[in-house]
Amino acid sequence: MSEEKKKFGDLAVLGINLAVFAAYTLLGLYNNADGWFVISLWHAAACVVMALVQRRWIWVLAGVLILVIGCATCANNFHLDTK
Repeated sequence: MSEEKKKFGDLAVLGINLAVFAAYTLLGLYNNADGWFVISLWHAAACVVMALVQRRWIWVLAGVLILVIGCATCANNFHLDTK
């Protein structure tokens, strides 16, 4: 009997990625830093690479969710100084 490698479930992959995303987004927003969106782009790219390596579509879904939520969060926190 061969021992198979244990894989994370689909919901675990999504949950862990979204928890990591939420952590650095909250830190970036709390510190008024603008670089957190660039980190989310790298995070999404890493998810796509993981999808290619593990041949699982859930990683692509995680990357897309990170981009969509990141864009929405960035647009929500965008302030135009008119003074």
